[in-house]
Amino acid sequence: MIATLIKCVTEKTSAHSGASIDWVAFSQDGTKLVSGSDDTRGKYNALGLLSEKTNVHSVIHSADLSSVAFSPDGTKIVSGSADRTIRIWDLDALGLLSEKTNAHGYSIRSVVFSPDGTKIVSGSSDGTIRVWDSDALGLLSEKTDAHSARVMSVAFSPDGTKIVSGSADKTIKVWDSALELISEKMNAHSTYIFSVAFSPDGTKIVSGSGDRTIKVWDSDAPGLLSEKPNAHSLYIHSVAFSPDGTKIVSGSADKTIKVWNLDALELVLMSKKSKAHKSTVNSVAFSPDGTKIVSGSNDGTIKVWEMVEWSRKDHLMFNIATQRFVLRLLWLNKYSMKFPDDVLDLLVRACLQSR
Repeated sequence: MIATLIKCVTEKTSAHSGASIDWVAFSQDGTKLVSGSDDTRGKYNALGLLSEKTNVHSVIHSADLSSVAFSPDGTKIVSGSADRTIRIWDLDALGLLSEKTNAHGYSIRSVVFSPDGTKIVSGSSDGTIRVWDSDALGLLSEKTDAHSARVMSVAFSPDGTKIVSGSADKTIKVWDSALELISEKMNAHSTYIFSVAFSPDGTKIVSGSGDRTIKVWDSDAPGLLSEKPNAHSLYIHSVAFSPDGTKIVSGSADKTIKVWNLDALELVLMSKKSKAHKSTVNSVAFSPDGTKIVSGSNDGTIKVWEMVEWSRKDHLMFNIATQRFVLRLLWLNKYSMKFPDDVLDLLVRACLQSR
């Protein structure tokens, strides 16, 4: 038996002056984080704050900063905002490199770099998807009627040849890099699709929705491969694959973070973190090595969680009394009987100290 224990190892309270954290992401080398907030500010931090760009004269954005992402080489950050502007920043001092005002007709909901760093795709509340040159933000292609409602999430495939979009119109669509439609799934969920992502090998797509369901799709069809109804008790705002493609992390309005096995969408043993935040979890992401998860919340806090794989070998490091206690917790967890998070935190600490 192997359990995955989740322990908070880094926390930044009031990361954005108490404002909600709408987006968080790791850099490719795993040493930095970028976060975006509705206080129109961008920051990145590891154990401590490294740099920030405040809203002096509306330099960052003049409205909610809804989406931020690192470039693949880790030298730039792209930001998208409700002010309809896309901006690219250099990492060292968060100096502005380029910008596109009125990039869309309404709020920009999602921006991300292509895997080779040469393009940026953006999705907007105006139902439009656009692809931009990442140097000067020149428009390369656009789909003005991509969806009939807000485009909530967009993502490139790992090889950069496809783009997936999820929308408030309940539809998932797959496009080529020139925004020609490849396939679509109507009524993929029963309400808003808040988050979509490709698997690391590009063969699957995961989606999270306001209907509290997580679904995994074949990226070619997209045909449904598996689903988890009632994965959370409230809206699922963010889903992401682990770097090895074997797990999915989800964050929800129920304040909870969960980790799922890809094959059957079963909860990884002891990997649920109840009350991970004091309010809605808006964004979650795995670190590049898959050992950590970052989360951002409406409570204004950014947290980094360490995933500890606990096996029989680790278990036998404890004395008999502790072994029995641990087995009892595992048994209770298996049969869906809850125990306090502080007990689990103590257990994780004991595992780490034993090593």
